[in-house]
Amino acid sequence: MKWLIAKLRGLERREKWRLAWDLFMVWVALINLWMILFDLTYLWLRPIYFHYVPVITRIYDPVKGIEPHPLTEQFLETIDATRQLLLGKPAPRELERQVQKLRELSFRIVEENPFQRSGRKGTYEVLLEATARQAGTTADALRNPRQLEHAVQVLWPDDPGALRYRLDHLDPSILRSLKSNYYRTRDRWGRPTDRFWMLDLPFLLVFWLEFLVRWALALRRRTYARWFFFPIFNWYDVLGLLPSDYFRPFRLLRLVSVYMRLRRSELSNIGKDYFSRTVAYFSNILTEEVSDRVALRILSELEEEIQDGTHVHIVRATVEPRRPDIERVIVDEIVAVVTDGETMARLRELLHLNLENAVKDSERLRTVPIPNAVLQPLITVVGEIVVDASVESMVSTLASEDGKLALQEIVGSVLGEVFYGPAVTEIERLAKGITLEVISHMKDVVAVKKWALPDQDKPRPPMPWETTVEEPSATTPDEEHHPDVAT
Repeated sequence: MKWLIAKLRGLERREKWRLAWDLFMVWVALINLWMILFDLTYLWLRPIYFHYVPVITRIYDPVKGIEPHPLTEQFLETIDATRQLLLGKPAPRELERQVQKLRELSFRIVEENPFQRSGRKGTYEVLLEATARQAGTTADALRNPRQLEHAVQVLWPDDPGALRYRLDHLDPSILRSLKSNYYRTRDRWGRPTDRFWMLDLPFLLVFWLEFLVRWALALRRRTYARWFFFPIFNWYDVLGLLPSDYFRPFRLLRLVSVYMRLRRSELSNIGKDYFSRTVAYFSNILTEEVSDRVALRILSELEEEIQDGTHVHIVRATVEPRRPDIERVIVDEIVAVVTDGETMARLRELLHLNLENAVKDSERLRTVPIPNAVLQPLITVVGEIVVDASVESMVSTLASEDGKLALQEIVGSVLGEVFYGPAVTEIERLAKGITLEVISHMKDVVAVKKWALPDQDKPRPPMPWETTVEEPSATTPDEEHHPDVAT
C-alpha cells in the first residue's frame, strides 16, 4: 500500500486525472460486462436463481417480461386446494369437482405444452414420461386425446385415499419445474419483452462519450493519417456501441480494451503477474506449434513439387513469353556499357598496357634485324592505331541497329543454350539438389520445439549442416608411446 501511495504522490496533476479516468472506465466496463453476462445467462440459470436465490427472480423477472404461466400456476393452486380439502372431510360433490378440475388442467398441460414458450422442452418430456408411467401407458400414447383422457382419469382417482396417496407422492422435481415455469410477454412487434436496454442506456451513453473523446484526441494528436481511421481500427467498440440486442455481445470485446488499460497503468500488476505470464507462455506455445505445422506443410508441398519437376515447367512457362524482353534488356545493358566514354577510356588504357608488355616480351621481335629503339616505338604506335580503330569500330557497330540485331541474336543463342542446351540437365540436377537440401535443413530448423528447450539462454542443438567432424590431432610417435610427455 505504501508503494501505491508513493507512486500516486509522484504523478503530475494531469497524469492523476488520466489515471482516475482510466480507473473509472475500467470499473464501468467491468460492471457493464458483468450485467451483459448476467442478462445473457439469466434465462438459462433462472431455475437455479428461482429455487436458491428467489430474490433475484423477483427483481429481474419484470425486466425480461417474465410472469408465472397461468396454466401451471392454476394447476399448482388446484393441487394445494385439493390437499387442503383432503385434510378434512370433504363433501363428495366438492371433491368430485376438484378432481375433475385436476383432470382438465392435466389434460390441458399435456395438450398445450406450457413449457414451449419458455424454451424448456426437456421439462415437458420429463412430465410426459412421468404422467405415462403413473397411468401405466407410454408417452407416445398420450398424443391420442382419448388415451390421454383415460390416463388423466387413472392419474387422479375419485377415491379420497388413493387421491391423497397420489398427492403425497408427487415427484418434487416436477413440482419445482412447474413452479419455475414462466410466460414471457411480447411487444407490439411480437418479440419477447426485454427491458434490459433501460439498464444499459446509462452505460451506453458513457461509452459513447468516452469514444467521442478518444476520437477527438486522436484527431488532435494526428494519431492516424485520416479522420475515419479511428473507428475502423476500433471496430469492436463501434459494434458494441450500436443500440441493438444483436450487437450487444460485441461489448465482450471491450475486455481487450480493459486489459490494455490495466496493463498500461503503473498502479496495476496486470501483465506481470503469474496468471498473465502463464497465459502468455501457453499462447506462445500454441502459436509456435500452429505456425510450425503450417510451415512444415508448406515446405513439404514445395519439396514434392520440386521432386516432380513442376518448378522447371513453371520457370519455362514464365520466362519463355518474356524472352524477347529479356534479350532486349541484356542487349541494351551491353550497348550502354560498351558505348560509355569512361568505360571505353579504361578499356583503351588496358589494351595499350597489354600492347606495351607484349612488345617488350615478344621473342619474334628480337629476331628482326632492326634496332629496338626504332622497332618497338613503331610497333607500339601501329598497335595503338589498330586498337583505337577496333574499339571505335566496335562502338559504332553496336550503336547501330544492325549491330544491336546481331548482338541480340548472340544473346538469344546463349539463352537458348542455357534453357535448352545439353548442359541444362546437369544444371537442373544441381539446382534441384541444392534446393531440396535447403528445404530439408529448413524443415529441421522448424521442427525444433524451442519452447521445450530446458533453458532459453542455452544454445539450441546444432543443425545438421553445423556439425563438424573433429580431425584427429597429429601426434608424434613419442607422444603415442609416452602420453605423460604429451600432457
